[in-house]
Amino acid sequence: MTPEEIVLSSADPDTVASGFNRLFETRPQLASFPEIFTPLAGLFAGSDYLTNYILARPNDLDWLTTGEILLSSRGKESMQGHIEMLLTAMEPMPALRRFKHRELARIAARELAGLCEVTEALAEWSTVADIAIDTAITIAETKFLKLHGQPFYTPFEGKEELPARFACLGMGKLGGEELNISSDVDLIYVHSSNNGSTTGKEDGSAITPLHQHFVMVAREVTRLLGESTEDGSVFRVDLDLRPEGTRGEITNSIGAMEVYYESWGQQWERQALLKARVCGGSKQVGDETLRRLYPFMYRKYLDQRAIDEIAAMKGKIDLQLQSKKGVRNAERNIKLGHGGIREIEFVTQAMQLLYAARYPELRTQNTLKALDACRTLGLLSAPHHRDLRESYLFYRRLENRIQYHQLLQTHSMPEYPERLKVLGKLMGFDSEDPAATLLEETKKRQKRVRNIFDLFFKKEEEKKAADSFPAPTDDVETITAWLDSLSFDKPEESARALNTLRNGKPFTHPSERSRLAFDRFGPEIIREAQATPWPDHVLVGFERFVEARGGRDMLYELLDETRPIIKLLSAIFSQSERLTATLIRQPDVLDRMLVADPLERPADRFRYRGEFRSALDGGGTAENKMSSLNMFRSAESLRLGLRRLLGLSDRFELMEGLTKLAEEFLKASFSLAAFETGCGEKGWAVLAAGKLGRREMNYGSDMDLIVFVDDREMDRAGVTLLTQHAIRLCGAYTPYGSGYALDMRLRPYGEKGELVPSINAAEEYYGGKADAWERLALVGARPIAGDEAVGAMVMETMDRFITHPPLTPQESARIAEIRERIADEKVRTGAVDIKFGRGGLIEIEFILQWLALEEPSLGSPPEKEEPFTMSTLARARARKIISAQDTVELEKAYVLYRSLEDALRMDREQALNVIPLDVAALRRLARMVALPGVGPERLLGEVKETMAKVRAVYLDFVSQRAQ
Repeated sequence: MTPEEIVLSSADPDTVASGFNRLFETRPQLASFPEIFTPLAGLFAGSDYLTNYILARPNDLDWLTTGEILLSSRGKESMQGHIEMLLTAMEPMPALRRFKHRELARIAARELAGLCEVTEALAEWSTVADIAIDTAITIAETKFLKLHGQPFYTPFEGKEELPARFACLGMGKLGGEELNISSDVDLIYVHSSNNGSTTGKEDGSAITPLHQHFVMVAREVTRLLGESTEDGSVFRVDLDLRPEGTRGEITNSIGAMEVYYESWGQQWERQALLKARVCGGSKQVGDETLRRLYPFMYRKYLDQRAIDEIAAMKGKIDLQLQSKKGVRNAERNIKLGHGGIREIEFVTQAMQLLYAARYPELRTQNTLKALDACRTLGLLSAPHHRDLRESYLFYRRLENRIQYHQLLQTHSMPEYPERLKVLGKLMGFDSEDPAATLLEETKKRQKRVRNIFDLFFKKEEEKKAADSFPAPTDDVETITAWLDSLSFDKPEESARALNTLRNGKPFTHPSERSRLAFDRFGPEIIREAQATPWPDHVLVGFERFVEARGGRDMLYELLDETRPIIKLLSAIFSQSERLTATLIRQPDVLDRMLVADPLERPADRFRYRGEFRSALDGGGTAENKMSSLNMFRSAESLRLGLRRLLGLSDRFELMEGLTKLAEEFLKASFSLAAFETGCGEKGWAVLAAGKLGRREMNYGSDMDLIVFVDDREMDRAGVTLLTQHAIRLCGAYTPYGSGYALDMRLRPYGEKGELVPSINAAEEYYGGKADAWERLALVGARPIAGDEAVGAMVMETMDRFITHPPLTPQESARIAEIRERIADEKVRTGAVDIKFGRGGLIEIEFILQWLALEEPSLGSPPEKEEPFTMSTLARARARKIISAQDTVELEKAYVLYRSLEDALRMDREQALNVIPLDVAALRRLARMVALPGVGPERLLGEVKETMAKVRAVYLDFVSQRAQ
């Protein structure tokens, strides 16, 4: 075809004609090469930005139009040769940018002209990014090799030094090799280890710790890629997906990555890691990182919380679209809009999260490959698979054509009619009105995708409810009005629940026997609900429990004949979502509490030990044994909470019980880990610190541990593996929930230190290198598992560190400064935080821990197993170390704070410390803590007054020591 014929058949004849005129003015000889006309016409019609870029740079135009560049695909080897050639001719910054623009122009011309499929274009563009990133890493490593020398690290197993390397994980669409044409690149940097340094220069200078060295490398890579010059940037670099996001280190060691995700990794981070792929630097380092993260990424069990989080992301997508600045006409946004790219990816990734542990075929970063695997495994029907796959390809073609135009990061179809018409033609629509056809086709695909998305994440049907007796329970309108008069907050929802309890859900047919039983005990549920802080939760909780348990006839007979059970269940459903979820997950726990483990029985360490030992002695895999451990832990945690709710124990007995339960669970878990790794239980010890060490566990408390090894008896590498395995076991999800997330950051040197320090390392660290604040943090630390002899040796060192010598005024001032910083960093503006806020629980604990440093005899003898704070406060008062008035204020405050904390955390097993300001929530909290003479309207004021008094005592205490 002649240029004239190509112009007339193009998507935008005027623009293409102008492009050819400019082309032949610059390089008239190209008129003799008709084979390049078609791809260039595609480029001229589809991308103003790349047309102007290429035609303004004759050298780049010559490269593009030479040989087979425009006519055939290019592999990684060809592209690698291209960047190497550019680097011999110019500096790295312009070379990288020239490489990016040339290859992008080539890919755009070929795809827009129909010479390659969109999948090929996306894969080649991802390869361009890989090569650019890998090249930037090589340049950065070479630069700092000259400055610092060769980096080496020593493995913790004590082997000889090995070269330390740096790698980059590509995330998001880069990880899936389906990178957007105008997209950020989401990266996570990682390096071999922090345990070492560079060799320095020949004169012995410039020896640099590994972490510092690789931070410099990471910053240089980011600059090389992302810094904007007259040639633009190579790629905008987004590092927000790294551990701890914008607050985290720019690069982490492999070990730090593993510990972070094992200990604190969240559901969204698991989802993000599904796309992780090594895209530059050391493939060995990258592959090893991903290998260690596999247990976190592909869990064998997802508990209800995790599944709920997956479903909850549906609402977040819609909210993000509604709130995103600049998103107008949401139906034109093919990424975030309903039925768009994001929803296809979301369905696909949800399938991977749920099933990839079971089916390795799903462990792919690429969306299309994952969709195909879902179809092969029967997780998607053929029609749904076809609709999602074809729509994804359609959207990605459309998205490319939207972004090629001006190389902007936009996902919305243009509103300007002429541009929309061109876009329709570029998509292949040759109807009389290509714009209308494009909009119609897009709308059809959005509808199909949205239907599949809604089907996959369909909200639970609203709880059928209803119950009352001024009218039949199926008269929801009358029942709603009646419950409203009884001060139910959600009378309509409660009315529907009551109706379901009597008459069942639609299409179910409860027996007449169960209906008559309910008519007898149903009013008792209403009365008990009215006496609780949150009556609506009682009715909905009963409804969910009945559905989970099944056997309605027998259950209703039990409730009818044993009315105290209604009171017990009402207390659970009203005051604790956590305990409610446990009971619904394990409805048979109710029978156990009525027979085998009655509520009257107090916490018993030896019973716990026996139960856990029986679970370990049973057959089966480690996963089976952890399920058994968690089954008992979950049931006992529920029973202890119930004792507290029903007034059968006080808050200190609850702390004692949760502490004993956690200790024995940890002993069993470490014992299992020792067996699994073949380490045995000699030569190492586990120390508990924080709330566990001080015997003050609550729901949602941190689990601070330090593991020490006597490396004269035991190989450190083996105990490190044991500890890592124990962390995994304790945090693993089972059908009965997970155990505990272990926090190992209190060990010597924190996250930068060895996961398992030796006794000698502990003596060296605590003998002069530890900070003063660590003395407070380790008050109450004690051995709870492992070799008692090793635990005793470590405690000797720890006791010397904690109590000798006395704190200097400068150290005291530093600790006070840290306390203020905690308040600044942890407390949101305007929040009433009873733990971290000024005058909060942490200041009471600081005072008592401080006194324990000064007066070691104030501590409780180990055999007494007393909670630290109140027992220490009582001894300080008896010995007149604290004035009687200050003691009274601190005791009152501590009781108030722990009562509030009990209520907040028992409701949801999270570390909740902030008093709600919502009127309904505040009223509920006031009813739960039931303080004499303090109604809902006074609770907030009472808390603020108490915090002011504690603050005054704390400041006076500190001022006497920091002068």
